[in-house]
Amino acid sequence: MESNSQKIDIKKLFIYLLKRVWIIIICAGIGFAGMYCYTEYFKRDTYTAHATMYVINANPNLVNYQYANAADLTSAVQLLDTYMVVVRSNKVMDVVAERLNSKYPGIPAGYISNTLSMGSVSQTGVMQIISITTNAQLSADICNAVVDVAPAEIIRVVNAGSIEVIDYAEAPSMPDQRNSVQKGLFGALAAGALVGGILIFLFVTNHKVTDMDSLSDNYTPPVLAAIKRQKKNAPCASAYLINEKSPLELIESYGKLRMNLLYTMVGKENRIVAITSAISGEGKSTIAANLAISCAMSGKNVLLVDADMRRACQKENFEYDRKCPGLSDVLIGKVNWWDAVLSTDKENLKILPAGQMPPNPAELLSLPFVKDLFPQMQEDFDLVLLDLPPINVVSDPLVISNHVAGCLLVVRQNYSDHRAVKKSLISAELTGMIPLGFVYYGDDTAEQSYYSRKYYNKKYAYRRPDPS
Repeated sequence: MESNSQKIDIKKLFIYLLKRVWIIIICAGIGFAGMYCYTEYFKRDTYTAHATMYVINANPNLVNYQYANAADLTSAVQLLDTYMVVVRSNKVMDVVAERLNSKYPGIPAGYISNTLSMGSVSQTGVMQIISITTNAQLSADICNAVVDVAPAEIIRVVNAGSIEVIDYAEAPSMPDQRNSVQKGLFGALAAGALVGGILIFLFVTNHKVTDMDSLSDNYTPPVLAAIKRQKKNAPCASAYLINEKSPLELIESYGKLRMNLLYTMVGKENRIVAITSAISGEGKSTIAANLAISCAMSGKNVLLVDADMRRACQKENFEYDRKCPGLSDVLIGKVNWWDAVLSTDKENLKILPAGQMPPNPAELLSLPFVKDLFPQMQEDFDLVLLDLPPINVVSDPLVISNHVAGCLLVVRQNYSDHRAVKKSLISAELTGMIPLGFVYYGDDTAEQSYYSRKYYNKKYAYRRPDPS
């Protein structure tokens, strides 16, 4: 039943991010403001001091760094890298910390090492020692202590000819430039990238059905119709049932579902259709009730069977007494099925309630009596619709797979899970139940919005029957 595995759709990802770009912009703004304010008002001033020294190597090929060729220059720079490692060694740092301890009691060698950075000046034999701290005099004292202590260790380890101090550090009179705007931009970039990464992660790990294309692209059964989900603000469940006053686009959506369903059943003697879903809460009972009404409005004699004996919902839709005998009573032989059928206020539509909830619905549907029950229903009705429990939750739909022409799978936008849909198709295939197609039930259906705005409201709104 599955046509191909899900892949990341770059176009959908782009649209997904585009719809949420405002989130990225807001977070980037927060990141900019946060980093700017921290740098401008909360971060302590830093002071940078630097000292320089010149290393004269004992190697005759590199005397005074008068380089004859590029290879000599490369060797000299590599030597400077070695000098930097020596300067930052624990031995040198410990001596520097001991020298500064009298003026700065308890100053650790690790802190001194962290404040230091070193490099050659324009790839020459001049080494620059830089220290950045929040104390101007401390920065200068660290640099001067290093240039006093380091030369002896460098000469000992590297066997350099000699080292001369060019400039001792002086305490800077002004703090370093804060660059608040630059830091703010960095904060904005970091926040935007973080939120963008989170959104991409959520998109990649999201297994919800987000649009009709994801059904058509990943599964073999067709999407028979897209039904716009009505807002949950009605006073009762029956308000969700279609009637002559319902929006025309909603009536036409169920009309399309009706016609496509009947088209898939052309040539089949069995006129019993199961309506189910992968999990609960996907709207299958509402779809079943409105499909039954739509078929009845077209002139067909329809029987809607509330076969969800565990969680019957049609009693709320059609507002009949929940104590009425129904399918469960028929299956245990308590009442004949035609005596349990109720009339509705919809012409050509009758309903068989679920009855009292039995302890073993699946076992009741497995009784030999069932194979004779459904053919009897077909003798009196043009179409029999079964509102069944979710196929992944209980085994009831699978038990009657041999008695139906096929099933409609209701899939709710941003609620149904692709993994659950795949599992339901596999279960149906194993038991021989034919998935006739999907019913896409969502808040956002592009096809409907097009027709409602461009077609119905402009062309046919005036043809609505007068309520009087």
